[in-house]
Amino acid sequence: MLLLSLSLMLITFPAAAQQGSRIAHQSTEGRPFSPAIQVDKTYWLSGKLGATSQTREMNEGRTAAETHNIMRSFQELLGELGMDLSNIVSATVYLTDIADFSEMNEAYTQYFPREAPARVTVAVAGLVGGAKLEISFIAVED
Repeated sequence: MLLLSLSLMLITFPAAAQQGSRIAHQSTEGRPFSPAIQVDKTYWLSGKLGATSQTREMNEGRTAAETHNIMRSFQELLGELGMDLSNIVSATVYLTDIADFSEMNEAYTQYFPREAPARVTVAVAGLVGGAKLEISFIAVED
């Protein structure tokens, strides 16, 4: 099943890139990645971290705070692109501790009160800057 999924991805993504125009929405911060890549009406949004100096000092509620920071950041980016969270069709969540799943999920679901996007959640060994989670999205323009 995994092999079939990977094969379909390899077939689908190059085909999509050839059919439409590819637009990289460049970061003004000089980072080696684009915050968003657009092919036709589909946007691949780079992962965002919610860790700050304030959240790193928290003993309780840190995962929820990072989740809210991430979601607010995506709301801002989507607004710049003329969209909002209702345009999100898929999410990938990376957690450094799967025990934080419930706390993340409680905060995350506040942003999708009606129709939540498809989602994958993965436990990982670590993230940049000591973050507890990272989220990336795929959005489709109306």
